[in-house]
Amino acid sequence: MSTSTRAQILRSLSTTSLRPARKKPRLYIVLYPRGGSSATSSFRNDFNCDSYHWALVVAPPTGSRKDAGTRYHVAHLNHSSGKYFYEEQDIPSHAAAQTGLVRITLAKVTDESRLRALLRDIPVRQDDSAFNCLTWVREAFVKLLADGKSAKSYLHAEDWKAVEACARAYCKRKRDVGRFQEHSAPAIVHAWRWDEISTFNFWENRETTA
Repeated sequence: MSTSTRAQILRSLSTTSLRPARKKPRLYIVLYPRGGSSATSSFRNDFNCDSYHWALVVAPPTGSRKDAGTRYHVAHLNHSSGKYFYEEQDIPSHAAAQTGLVRITLAKVTDESRLRALLRDIPVRQDDSAFNCLTWVREAFVKLLADGKSAKSYLHAEDWKAVEACARAYCKRKRDVGRFQEHSAPAIVHAWRWDEISTFNFWENRETTA
């Protein structure tokens, strides 16, 4: 019997998550710097880590980092266990949720309540050594696009490899031109133009926020 368990949901939401219906919010994949994945896991854990912390974000089709929105992700529980927990964060209320390096636009969100329910149903596989924030985002991507009721997109579940490659290439391009820099000692400090996050719309194949 699998020891996979459904995550205990850590909700950090407030009324700022409520968005007007005039403009449908977007679903984004967001790449974050390592070391700022959560208020309770703001450290780098080298256990099975990718170069970035991966998350899904639902937010308006604008570039401001502090716009109303929600970050959905899994994060390290502590320094040594390699365990994860699932978390939902209100972006304006959490500085760590505002520190994304780049984001990739995936879809228009038509039913965020359904989307949230689908994400909460994805198990956090504590018994799987290959599980991490990236594999969770990949599973969420496939599940949401296969569902087709919570978000409207030109993408399909089988497009994941192309989307992941796009996210990595776009982040590298921004890093190479100095959009952000990393410095060490003692803590990682990330410097960038703070007000907006670089955004690439995958299905339109164009940058919408530089």
